[in-house]
Formats: sequence, C-alpha cells, structure tokens
Amino acid sequence: MLQEKVRNTIREHGLLGTGDSVLVGLSGGPDSVALLHVLARLKKELHLRLGAVYVNHRLRPRAAAREEKFCAGLCLKLRVGFHLVREDIPARARRMRKGVEETAREFRYATFGSLAAEHGYEKIAVGHHADDRVETILFRILRGTGRTGLLGIPLKRGRIVRPLYHLNKNEILAYLKRHRLEFCVDRSNARSDYARNYLRNQLLPNIRRRVALRVDEALLRLSESLNDEEAYLQSVTERTMKRITRVRASGKIELAVGEFVKYDSWLRYRMLRQCLTMLSPVRQPPDRAVVMRLDAFSRSGGTAMSLPGGVEARRSGSSIVVSRGYRDSYCQEFVPGKTCRLPELGVSVRCGKPAAFDGSLKKLPRSRKVVLDWEKLTPPLTLRNIRKGDRFIPLGMDGFKKVGDYLTDKKVARVFRSDIPVVSDGRGIVWLVGFEIAERAKVNPNTSTVVRLELTARRNSPAYTV
Repeated sequence: MLQEKVRNTIREHGLLGTGDSVLVGLSGGPDSVALLHVLARLKKELHLRLGAVYVNHRLRPRAAAREEKFCAGLCLKLRVGFHLVREDIPARARRMRKGVEETAREFRYATFGSLAAEHGYEKIAVGHHADDRVETILFRILRGTGRTGLLGIPLKRGRIVRPLYHLNKNEILAYLKRHRLEFCVDRSNARSDYARNYLRNQLLPNIRRRVALRVDEALLRLSESLNDEEAYLQSVTERTMKRITRVRASGKIELAVGEFVKYDSWLRYRMLRQCLTMLSPVRQPPDRAVVMRLDAFSRSGGTAMSLPGGVEARRSGSSIVVSRGYRDSYCQEFVPGKTCRLPELGVSVRCGKPAAFDGSLKKLPRSRKVVLDWEKLTPPLTLRNIRKGDRFIPLGMDGFKKVGDYLTDKKVARVFRSDIPVVSDGRGIVWLVGFEIAERAKVNPNTSTVVRLELTARRNSPAYTV
C-alpha cells in the first residue's frame, strides 16, 4: 500500500519529525497531488502542519490558470494552507542570462526556501519518485557524469525531503485511481523534442523492451552501491577543504591556490565541484566541463573568469575567490533604535537612539562600534552598498578620498569590496562600515547629542577579517 510505504520511508530515514510543519511543492500533476494527499492522510498520525505552494512560471498562461484554480481547490478540500507565487520566468531568464528551465528551477526552490523561512515550515516535501531517479541517472550517464552524478536525486538535502522516493510511477497512478483523485496533465511532457522528455517517452521504454527489462532496478542498484564509497571520498574532500579554503559569510569562497594545485586532479575536481555546488541557489552540482575549466584557471595564472550561473572566479593575491557575481543593490532606511540586517553579507548594523553626550569617549576597536555627532547629521540615515564614485573625508583628513582608493590603502582586495556597506545621510557617507567614519560626523567637546552605531558580523564575514 502506497501510504504504508511512504510512512516507512519517512520513519526509516527520519524525513519528518512528529509535529513538523511541512511545505509541499504542488504543481497539480499526479506526483505532487499524490504526495499532498498521502501527507494529509498522515497529518493526524504524525501531528503535521501542512501547507502547499503553486509556482506559476508564466510559461503556459492558460494551463497555469487552470492549475492555480485546481491546486487552490485541492488544498481547500484537504484543509491545507495554500500559497500562490507568480513570476515571469522568461523575463527573469533574460535578465539573468540563463536558460528558462534553469531559471525556473532556481526560482522555484528559492521560493520554497523563502516561504519556509517566512511561515515557519521545518521541511519542504517534493514529489520526486523512483522513475525520476532512474531518468536522472541515465541522463547523467549519457552526458558523461562522474561518480557523484551517479548518485542521482538525494532522498533528503537540507530542508528538502522526498517521501515518494521508493515508489514508481505506476504505484502513484494506481493510488490516484483508487482514491479517485483528479490531477492536471502538462501536455508538453508528452512531446519528445526536449532531451529529458525523449529519454522518458522513447529511450527508456525501448531499452526496457529490447535491451534490459529490469534496467530501472539495475540503475538504482548502481546508484545505491556507490553511496558508502562516496561518503568516504566526501569526508576526505571536506577535511582537505577545511585546510585550504575559507567560506566568507557572504558566501564567497577563498581558495589557497598554492596548496590547492599540489593535490591530485581527482581531489582538485571534487573540491571545486563542492565549491560550485555551495554557490548554487539550489545546490545543483556543476557539469564536469565547468569544473575542468575552473581547475585549468587555477593553474594558469589568469586573473578572472566567468562561469555559468553568474559565478565568477578571481585571483586575489595567493588565493582564488569564487563567488556569485550577480547581486542586487540595496538601500535600507536606518531608523534610530532599530537594527538593519544584511543576511547576504552576514552582517547586521544597529543604530541606537540619539542620547545626550556625557563627554567621555573610549577607543573603539577596528571601527565596529562608532559614535557620531547627531546634530551634524542630515537624516534620514540609510544603509546601502558602495556605489561607483563614492567618496568621503575620512576621520583626521582634510580632503575627500574615493572609497575605492581608501580601501586600496587598507589592502582590501577588490573582490571583497562589494561586501562592505556604508551608512549615509542626506549629504553623503558618514561611516564606511567596519572601517572609518567621516570627519564631519566626529564628536568634539562641543557635542551635545550622539548616536551610536554597531556592526555585528558572523565569523569570517567579508572584509572585516583582513
């Protein structure tokens, strides 16, 4: 029985805990409908709080409108909270210079993560099953995958869990029929002009019929047999990476290239694959060709290179820094008594309330805490990123200095400068956060009112550890 199999998979692998809040990725197709229905049936037993999300990619307007209505109705019937997200994926793909399918997948999983964080879902359940695993393994073999590619789709990764992992498509369809559950059919899946559809609709059926009837079992057995070996090799990779890499709070990965190039190619490739996977919004491993390009760059002496997915590699002194180059600008109003958080940089900056100055001022280490003359400022204050042409008069100086020149003097590599925020008022920069205040905002014996600003940075936050 499908429900019993799902219950066993959840228990044996610890996919869900008693009392968990679970967000289900709901497309309206047979797999996600079966997943949501069986979890709804297990809700009371496992004390689950369920929610579901439908993401409209604006790729099939008429079909998507029907799917939206269907998914909302199903959730209402099952008494499950429903979230609807719409995004113009074609426009987003053009803006980010990526393929539509890649963009849709990244946005979908990013949406799952943001909704989970916003609404307190501990787990995100998606409907991948055994047939999906078989297709993925065969697809990667045909494209020349390495060992990690043969592992296929993981049972769980972070918050993502796959309760239908051990079920095949026929079992899912039989479950839907038994419970008289309707579902939506994406007619584009029947077309074989996409590589994945061709593999599913024609290649695999022909292999089962003419070459190996039990090809699905063979591929899954191959994948599962590599798990233990892969776990060992991964432990070697992670131990080595701890010695020669540093992951900044902003997500940038600093690689000691002098040590890196001494290792055998198989270990270098694994470390680079790990770095690129960490930078992927959906933890997607890169193609082998991309890994080899980055490895060649690390040994070539080149200064910079671009990689798929908006990833950049730049040489900085004795290191190579790998990061996602695409980042939106930000500008937050800085309200006295409140804290501005920049999670993408791993920092927070608190602005205290204006207070009377008592005449004493202790030396503050490394400018993580600063005190400004409130009456010399022109509110509102804002916390923003460094912009081209920014300049200020640093404390103790007479004339303006470009922020870029100031950071050069402080030996801050260019690759880390995008990780440094500034506090500005109506007249310009008053604090280059973590470094220096503006001369015009300094406290003196005539100061009557001050405001205190404080930087809080996670360990290895960018720029502040140089």
